[in-house]
Amino acid sequence: MHPKPARIAVQKTPALRWHQRLQLLSLAALLVLGTDQAAANVVKFTGRAFNGAGGLEYVEKHTVRYEDGMVSESKTIYLDPDNRQIGDLVSDYAEGPQYGSYQFRDLRASYEDGADVLGDRIFVFRKSTPRKAKKTNELKRIDNQIVGQGFNHFIAYNLDAIAAGQILHVRLVLPSRLSQYKFRIRLRKIADDTAYIRLEIDNWFLRLLAPYIDAEYSLNKKRLLRYEGISNLTDASGKHKKVVITYDYASHVES
Repeated sequence: MHPKPARIAVQKTPALRWHQRLQLLSLAALLVLGTDQAAANVVKFTGRAFNGAGGLEYVEKHTVRYEDGMVSESKTIYLDPDNRQIGDLVSDYAEGPQYGSYQFRDLRASYEDGADVLGDRIFVFRKSTPRKAKKTNELKRIDNQIVGQGFNHFIAYNLDAIAAGQILHVRLVLPSRLSQYKFRIRLRKIADDTAYIRLEIDNWFLRLLAPYIDAEYSLNKKRLLRYEGISNLTDASGKHKKVVITYDYASHVES
């Protein structure tokens, strides 16, 4: 049995006004995993990423495996609008859903990064191009860290607390930066069954410069419905665009 995601110390604080953001961190890959822990061992579903003009940028095909009701592994295949593979993301949750070891590849950019969670250490790496050497770093594992797609499991597990107005403070491990950053997760509003959540850097000054993520979750089913933020994939011109990703579970496949 995998351990459940830890509950992080919470704090109630007033909302702030956010200003123009710059592209500092690429976090889209951290929120794409569905959390529908059905009785089935495998769940498959789809995400569609759209640009600011409403055009389709890419499609995500998700396959998530569960053991004893807890996520054990997952795979995401990224396809361009012509159905050609442009990336993939493979995760393993042997250390628990909050600490997802993973490897990500952007095939168009020939870029890859990832993390290995082993005991009390987290080993991160990135490789910018095939010709450049792989860069690595080692981080000490602590309770309030979140690695890879473990972020989505963590939010789903703490969704009721977030919906009640509690602000969660975490350290997000980002292999693309070979480091970790303090983030906070807070509720923006609730409408019907949907919780509107913002993820942002914890430091007030950096929040003026850094991008944030807006995500929508079903309160009833505890799963991600919509993501808005910078994409982890580059487009055909090599840029990280802001995208809106919507997730379709109506036609998901269980086996």
